[in-house]
Amino acid sequence: MNEKVLVFGFSENPERYANKAYNLLGEFNYSAIAFSPRSDDISKFTDHYHTLTLYVGEEISNKFTEQILNLKFDRLVVNPGAENAKLEQLVNQKGIEVVHGCTLVMLKTDQF
Repeated sequence: MNEKVLVFGFSENPERYANKAYNLLGEFNYSAIAFSPRSDDISKFTDHYHTLTLYVGEEISNKFTEQILNLKFDRLVVNPGAENAKLEQLVNQKGIEVVHGCTLVMLKTDQF
């Protein structure tokens, strides 16, 4: 498999869902790439990603809308609490699939 998945909103805190998803993606043989809006430079993320899994709230994702739209990915997974109707509409207009779901549940139930 080894498809690249960008975890947008990664946290070093092992209690955070983005951290749990990052680790579980690795266990399921995905190439998980961590992006923390607090410390990472998004311009360094130039690869093509199978999925961008979103773990930030609307306030933060609004700050990154243009950069997110410039990333190359095939699917956006909007995890609970990360909903952003405007961003989702813009992503969808680019022909990118938008899925509302929990990455952890999707992986564990073979829906990822």
